[in-house]
Amino acid sequence: MTSLIDSARRTRTPARGIHSLQPLAAPGLVGLLGLAISLVGIGTPSVWYDEAATLTAATRDWDQLWAMTANVDAVHAAYYAVMHVVFDLFGYSPLTLRVPSAIAVGVAAALTVVLGRTLDRARLGRIAGIVFCLLPRTTWAGTEGRSYALTAVLALTMTILLVLAARSSRRILWALYALAVVVSCLVFVYLALVVAAHAVTMAWWFASSRSRAWPPAARWVRWTALATALVVPFGIAVIGQSGQVHWLKAPGLRTVREVFENQWFYSSTPFAVVGWALIVAGAIVLLRSARGLSPASVLLPALLLPTVALLVLSVAVTPVYTPRYLTMCVPFVALVMAAAIERMRPTPLATAAVLVLALLAVPQIAAQRQPEAKERASWAAVADLIAEQRALDGPRSSTAIVYGAVQRHPIATSRVMALAYPEAFAGTVDVTLGTPAAETGQLWETRIPLSEGLHRLRGVDAVYLVTSVARDQRPATTDTLAAAGWHVADSWSLTAVNVVKYER
Repeated sequence: MTSLIDSARRTRTPARGIHSLQPLAAPGLVGLLGLAISLVGIGTPSVWYDEAATLTAATRDWDQLWAMTANVDAVHAAYYAVMHVVFDLFGYSPLTLRVPSAIAVGVAAALTVVLGRTLDRARLGRIAGIVFCLLPRTTWAGTEGRSYALTAVLALTMTILLVLAARSSRRILWALYALAVVVSCLVFVYLALVVAAHAVTMAWWFASSRSRAWPPAARWVRWTALATALVVPFGIAVIGQSGQVHWLKAPGLRTVREVFENQWFYSSTPFAVVGWALIVAGAIVLLRSARGLSPASVLLPALLLPTVALLVLSVAVTPVYTPRYLTMCVPFVALVMAAAIERMRPTPLATAAVLVLALLAVPQIAAQRQPEAKERASWAAVADLIAEQRALDGPRSSTAIVYGAVQRHPIATSRVMALAYPEAFAGTVDVTLGTPAAETGQLWETRIPLSEGLHRLRGVDAVYLVTSVARDQRPATTDTLAAAGWHVADSWSLTAVNVVKYER
């Protein structure tokens, strides 16, 4: 920034000042494109249980957050800390939950352009930045209140610093690379797989030009070893909590579709077919000039190794693969696809290819912005129903909630809906609450049997049961409340959720 200001002072012609800003123009414009796409309809989809984990962690006080991460979700501790600050500054809403991810997508789009330029392929970077903005996994990550968009930023940061440091003898660049490795692994431990991909990059460079590659390779080993030593205690803590991902399944036939389609192209088979065709073509193009520290040696390991490693670990050790974990590789996917598009001749053919990707992206963007887009979660609709019924009950009516099971989650209860939409549930009595989540040292609260919480219904005018359709608690709840003098007054069925109203 200082050099830009000094340059402006030395010249009197506006054209030169404008020219000095040109290197920032392409990343800036592409970054704004990524941000804009992410912000479209960002608040429309209902919050779902993955985002509820962010809420229950980041909305407790700092001591309670650290106590929780000592027992569970240490792998997300740094992200929860960031979101804690966001909520402290701006308060919680579905919008403030997701906007940081939209911003991260914009930054990642800009850095994709920068990485292409750093690899001496400025046009490749510009095309890749646009492709990155259009990829369905990107357009999903930008609306998700989790760390996935941020992992793409960190993967790019590490890779850009690797290339800059490898081409320079400056110690400060290697120190920044090591720092980026530490920060990245603390935010999302799976980013260590990008570092492993960098090991392949350095080995590839060394194998193709030993005399030139030896000094940078030795520096990479030293600085990465230092970063690893700093990260190992955290890694041990995360491994100690690995039981929390017991829901992950071993690879099977469905994994083929997850890798081919869901991993980077979300739910679009046409986009996956076109995307993989461009990936294969782009890889062939890059491999034609693969000697030295080339785009091929940097991009292909970062694209392939994390997926292969997670699948091998899932087969040989324990299941650790799920498609959304590979969001960190999406920028490299975009760059390899762009390598194929860049070589298309005549130039209008390349423009047409990007337009085809844009047309394929539109249905995905629209589908991802539907009210129940996130795993068919209808929590917003449930909250609207509760708020409407409470208004009809009258301002002096006292309301209690019996929180039942929540769809597709073995531990959490439908109280997550009150966490996501607190205004609708404000002032209600939680009939079966044992210990609040913030006081358990875990993600979720503990529960007591309904029969033990009946005394909390004194002075209550209406009771609402909110329960999953998968683990239907309506019969048992109705029987227990009937014995205490309550009867069913009304009921509603929403997507994957039943709501029952009881009156005395």
